[in-house]
Amino acid sequence: MDDETPTMDVTLWATLDALAPEPRGELLVHWFRTALDTLLPAESAELAGSTGVVAESLSGGRDFDVPDVRANWRDLADALRTVPFYANAEFHEADVDKDSWNDHFGRIGTNQVNDGSHTELSAALLAGERIGDPAYCAGLVDFLAVALGGANPAFARIDLLNFEERPDLEVVLKRRHHTSLEESRMLLRGYSWVTGVPAELAVRLGGARGLEATGAFHAVRELERGGLLLQATETLAGYDDRSMHAVFRALAPVLPPGMPGYRPTRPDPRVVFEDAAGV
Repeated sequence: MDDETPTMDVTLWATLDALAPEPRGELLVHWFRTALDTLLPAESAELAGSTGVVAESLSGGRDFDVPDVRANWRDLADALRTVPFYANAEFHEADVDKDSWNDHFGRIGTNQVNDGSHTELSAALLAGERIGDPAYCAGLVDFLAVALGGANPAFARIDLLNFEERPDLEVVLKRRHHTSLEESRMLLRGYSWVTGVPAELAVRLGGARGLEATGAFHAVRELERGGLLLQATETLAGYDDRSMHAVFRALAPVLPPGMPGYRPTRPDPRVVFEDAAGV
């Protein structure tokens, strides 16, 4: 690919833990299947090519490739049900040399973290100017609502130009990743254009009605098996500093205390530089 090839810009993340009400393997299958059907549909001509890879464990076990994700979906789904250490599906132009293409149109993934106690789910997309399209942005939120309906996730978010597994707030507060994961139902790990709040924290924030009353959110959606999705603005392009401050104030009661600081690994974090404990 040449240097002007478009790259992905929108990322979607979710964290599962032992309190998920449905089997984790089935939740992984549902995440991948929903992403295939809604975020990366087969009728998109530019997404005709795909490949997948699965690693059963960090220390060994079977690793295998899936040469065509849709044609070999059953094999991939069976592997996901075992809750592998890592799985990834990438989407690219169908007519590109296999040795040179990159996943610049889309990616779906999962990996085990914190010694397997938690699972991170992810998706990355090329949205471009569609980040200003209300219908497209609503579709991103719809995806999370369907893909996480049976999960009561410990955390979720949708970001722009942020491909890091750890949320910005966790990094700028210098919270240990292990601690942040273990306390994710006691303290919210971060906030973004869309923030997924587990049921335990939603109650402390007054539930859907309490959060709607803050005026900080364009939409508040209840997940089928617990938790909320909080959409700050109608479009991802509209998530500006003013909107981010409103989200921060609304969620401050469940955010980790502490003053964010500069971290070389995150030179431009999308956080409010205030201590949530003082709000």
